[in-house]
Amino acid sequence: MRILITNYSSIFLPGGVNKTIREISKGLAERGHECIVLNVDTGTQIQKIYYYDNKVKIIQVKSYISKYLYGLSPSVYFFLKKNIYKLGPDIIHLHGFHTLFTPELAYLVKKRGLPMVFSPHYGIQSHNTWAGKYLWWLYKRTAGRYVFKISERIICASEFEANMVAKDFGVADKISIIPHGVDRIATKKSTSDKSNKKRLTLLYVGYLLKLKGVQHILRALHELVKYFDNRILLNIVGEGDYKDQLVTLANKLDVNDKIRWYSFLYGDELLKKYEDADIFLLLSQSENYGIVVAEALACGTPCIVANTTALKEFTKEPGCFGIDYPPDPKELAELIIKVYESDVRVGPFSRKIRTWDEVAKDYERVYRDVLEGKL
Repeated sequence: MRILITNYSSIFLPGGVNKTIREISKGLAERGHECIVLNVDTGTQIQKIYYYDNKVKIIQVKSYISKYLYGLSPSVYFFLKKNIYKLGPDIIHLHGFHTLFTPELAYLVKKRGLPMVFSPHYGIQSHNTWAGKYLWWLYKRTAGRYVFKISERIICASEFEANMVAKDFGVADKISIIPHGVDRIATKKSTSDKSNKKRLTLLYVGYLLKLKGVQHILRALHELVKYFDNRILLNIVGEGDYKDQLVTLANKLDVNDKIRWYSFLYGDELLKKYEDADIFLLLSQSENYGIVVAEALACGTPCIVANTTALKEFTKEPGCFGIDYPPDPKELAELIIKVYESDVRVGPFSRKIRTWDEVAKDYERVYRDVLEGKL
């Protein structure tokens, strides 16, 4: 198959959506399919074409004004209109619900009569712009609903996302649930032997946004210092608009000396952070999956998540624990101590946590069923 995949941002930027497209396109290419990824370049570069891992063709189209138009990109639209038959896709997979980029291209794909699969990555809280705050309801009822209506198949990453999409758009009969993947599964030994450890190491990985709940980790850290004194470290990996407020809060709580701040890490550097951590925490108000939780568990690291949205589903996996949102700092600290001092074994996992090559097979199956008219 020749598969055209669209995404507003570069797949090399941080974030679960970009990671998913990057790994799925690579996995499909390794299975013998031709994958082309089309996205926007909001900078000043001219259109460019290059290859990811010598397998996936990446086309970036200059669209400087799209960042001012909530993703709407006339230049990408006209590029695709001119070249869609030349690209010759058997099927088109659109990613992302939260910009105007997807409805714009969906309209063109529908006019050309090409089969279309849609992954909304639908987050009910993930709209922080002015338009997201005040016009979200209108977008859902108009352009957003249109994309769901014309898609042959919709791929969701969790039961929670699937239920929200079905409830908000009435497309339950079109949904396939395919959880995201991990690079590898290598759970480590029992956590019972703490005799040689000098300190408790906590970890957060992701964007630094208020809805991600890092502030709750900082307040729990303040409580934990009373128990562990200097034998505790929190590694925070990521960047975002809320970082300055987090640093201010850390200083107010007098815990900044217990924190190490890192920009986004990748590959072996990130893997080592997961492996070295005693406990990983993600206390988001809203997630449609929570890929960093899957990655931490796959490294054998126990996790604590908020009992919210899709995160709650991870608490069914051995080694993952839930706490009600918003967490009480003392209760969270007590749970951290309990997990740390217990003989926690991580895994074996359900189908929710698999390697990317297994996930790519599920995508391939959906594409074939769409093309053969089975869905």
